[in-house]
Amino acid sequence: MSHTRLQQRRRRFDSPSRNDASDGRRRILFVDDDPLAGAAFERSVRRAGYLVEVSRSPYEAIARAKERRFDVIVTDLRMPGMDGLTLLERFREIDRSCVSILVTGMPDVDLPRSPATDGSLLAVFGKPWDDVAMLESLDRAFTLCERRSALSKEHKLDLLRVLLVEDNPADAFLTKRALETHCTAVVEVAHRLRDAELLLDTCEFDVVVSDLSLPDGRGIDCIRRLRGAAGEAPIVVLTGLEDDEVAGQALESGAQEFLTKGELDGDKLGRVIAFARHRGRFVAQLTRLASYDALTGLANRRTLRDRLSHAQAVARPDGSHVALLAIDLDRFKNINDTLGHEAGDELLRVVAQRLQTVIREHDTAARLSGDEFAVLLGKLADPEDALTITQRLMTDVQRPVELVQGTVGVSLSVGISVSSTGHETLDEMLRSADEAMYQAKRGGRGRSVPPAQVAHARGLERLSLEMELREAVREQRFTLAYQPQYRLSDGELAGFEALLRWRRADGTPEPPSTFIPILEETGLITKVGKWVVEESCRELQRWRAAHPGHDARMSVNVAGQQFETPGLVELVRDALATSGLAPNDFELEITESVLMRDTAHATAALLGLRNLGVRIAIDDFGTGYSSLAYLKRFNVNTLKIDRSFVADIEQEASTCIASAIITLGQQLGMEVVAEGVETWSQAEYLGAAHGLVVQGYLFGRPGPQTTDFAARVTTPRLSRPSPVLTSWNASTQTAGE
Repeated sequence: MSHTRLQQRRRRFDSPSRNDASDGRRRILFVDDDPLAGAAFERSVRRAGYLVEVSRSPYEAIARAKERRFDVIVTDLRMPGMDGLTLLERFREIDRSCVSILVTGMPDVDLPRSPATDGSLLAVFGKPWDDVAMLESLDRAFTLCERRSALSKEHKLDLLRVLLVEDNPADAFLTKRALETHCTAVVEVAHRLRDAELLLDTCEFDVVVSDLSLPDGRGIDCIRRLRGAAGEAPIVVLTGLEDDEVAGQALESGAQEFLTKGELDGDKLGRVIAFARHRGRFVAQLTRLASYDALTGLANRRTLRDRLSHAQAVARPDGSHVALLAIDLDRFKNINDTLGHEAGDELLRVVAQRLQTVIREHDTAARLSGDEFAVLLGKLADPEDALTITQRLMTDVQRPVELVQGTVGVSLSVGISVSSTGHETLDEMLRSADEAMYQAKRGGRGRSVPPAQVAHARGLERLSLEMELREAVREQRFTLAYQPQYRLSDGELAGFEALLRWRRADGTPEPPSTFIPILEETGLITKVGKWVVEESCRELQRWRAAHPGHDARMSVNVAGQQFETPGLVELVRDALATSGLAPNDFELEITESVLMRDTAHATAALLGLRNLGVRIAIDDFGTGYSSLAYLKRFNVNTLKIDRSFVADIEQEASTCIASAIITLGQQLGMEVVAEGVETWSQAEYLGAAHGLVVQGYLFGRPGPQTTDFAARVTTPRLSRPSPVLTSWNASTQTAGE
C-alpha cells in the first residue's frame, strides 16, 4: 500500500466519532488461538492506523466485548472450545451493529446458514490472507458502521427511509434524486447485495428499491435474499429488463411492485412506493392474524410447524438437538366453570406471558387450543437439557395468579418429546409429547415426564400395531366410511369423501391418525390405497343406481408415497373402466406437500391424472405452502379450507383466511370446499353464494354406505349476512378500484 493511501486512511479514521472515547479511532478485535496469525494481523492493520486488540480465546473475546465496543470482529473459524460462527452469534447478542470478517485455513468450506452468516458476516478470507484485500474489506466494514450511525439518527425524523440497491452510478444518482424530490425520502445506496443485507440486518427501512442485476446477485435470487433480510419492508423492483415472466416471478418471490427503468418518473415512483407500503402493511397484518393466537399473542400451530422445520434444519449440521414440550393447565375447566370465561382468558394470557419470559431467545412458545400450550426448544447440546429447562419453566409459571375474581393457583402437566431423526413432523412430535403429558397427569398432575419413561411402552405398542396392520392388509379387514358434501346455496349433493377405517382384533376402532402413518412408513399404503380406489368407485356406482339423474363425485385421499410408486394412473383408469364411471366423477385429494414433490414419478403421475380427466383437490389448503405456481401448473380443480379455520371462523384471523381462499378459488375458477362445518352459525359465517361446498357433522357424519344420504338436504335461509362474504366482496371491490 502506498504512503499516500496510508496517510489518507489515517486521516479518515483518526477523527472523533461515536466509538471508544479514548482516541476516537475505529476498534478491531482479532480472535485466533494461533499467536502467529494474531501478530501478523496486528502488524499489517496497525500500520494503517486502526486500533487493534488481539485475543487467543473466544471466551476472553466475549468478556472484552461486554466491557467495550468494537466496530469489527475478525475471527478464526476453528478454535478450541468454540467455533467462529458460534462466537459471532454471541457477539450479535451483545451488539448487533458490529460487522464481522471470518478467516480460515479451509477457504472452500461450505458454511452452514446461521444468524451469523445471514447477519453481520461481511467476508471470508483464507489463510494466509492478502493484506491489501483485508484492508479494503475493513474499509467497507467501517463504511457500513458510519452508514448505520447516520441512519439511526435520520430514522428519528419523520422521513421515508429508503434503501436503494443499485450498482450503476448513473442510475443510482437519478433514482436517489427522484426519491428525495418526490417522496421526501432519506435514501441510503448499497452497490452490492451483501452490503444491502448487512444494512437491513441492523437498520429499519420503510421500503427497499432494488435492481435485479448486481455484482454479487442475479435475477430472482436478489429478491429472495432481500425478502429474507427486509422483514416487513416492501420491495420495489426497478430494472432495465422488460419481461412479464420475470416480473411475475419477482412478485411471487416477495416483491410488491415491478417497474422498468424506462418508466422511471418521480411522481409515478412515489405512487408506486406508497401503494407498495400500503399493500405491504395489509399483507403483514394478514400474516400476523394467520400466524399468531389472537388471545395470547403466542405462535399458533402453523407458525410452530414452520419453526420446528427451521430448528431441525439448524440442528442437523452442528449435531444439536430439538425438543417439544406439550403443556396442559390442570383443572382449567373448573376455573372457567367457577369464575367465568373472562377469568379463564385472563389466566391464559398470564400463563402465556410467563412462558415468553422463561424461554430462551431462539425458543418458541405456542398456544394450540384451549388450555393447551407447546414450547419448542432448539439448540440443545444434550437431550437432558430439555428436562432442565422444563423444570425451570414449571417453577416460574406455577405461581398463583391474582385475578379480579380472586387468586387462583397454576398447575401444569408437561410432556417432553425429543427429535431423534431430525425429520419428525409437528404432529409426530406432538403425539409423543402428549403421551408423556397424559402420563404426567395420571401420576398426580403438576409433573413433567421425559420421553425415556414412555419410549419402551410406546415401542412395544407400535410393534404390536404394525403386526396387526400387516395381518389386516393380508385379510383385507378395512372398511370405508363416506361423508357427504353439499352445496350450501341449494342443498344439492356435490359428492362424497371416502374415509379409511380400521378396527383392531378386539373390536377397538383405531384413529386414522395412528394407523395411516404406519401404513405409509411400512409401504403397506400402496396395497390398501389400491383397494380404496376400486371400492370407492364401486360404491359411487351403487349410489348412482339408487338416485338416477343425480350427479355426485367421489373424493379419495391419496398418500404422497402412492405418487412415488409407478402405476397410479393405470390403477385409476382401470377402476373407472370397471365401475363405468367417467373420469370427472372421481377426485383425488392430495396435500400441498405432494404438489411440491419434484420427483419424476410424482410429476408424471399428476400430469397423467389430469390428462385422464380426473379431478385434483388440495386438502387442508392454507396450512402449508399455498403455492399459486403449482396450482396453475397442475390445473387444480378444488381447494379445501382446513377445518381449523372453520372451527374458529368467528375469529378475525380465520374469517380473513377463509375469505382469501374463497376469493382465490373463485378467481381461478376452482371449487371451494369447507371442511368441519358443525353448526349453522359456522354456515352463516361462510355464506351460501359462489357455489361453496360444505362438509361436516351438520350435514352428515361419515357412514358405511353412500345410499344412507339423500341427493338433497334442506338448508334454512341464512339469517344474517356472512362476514366471510362481506370480506370477500370488500376485497373484490378494492381490487376493482
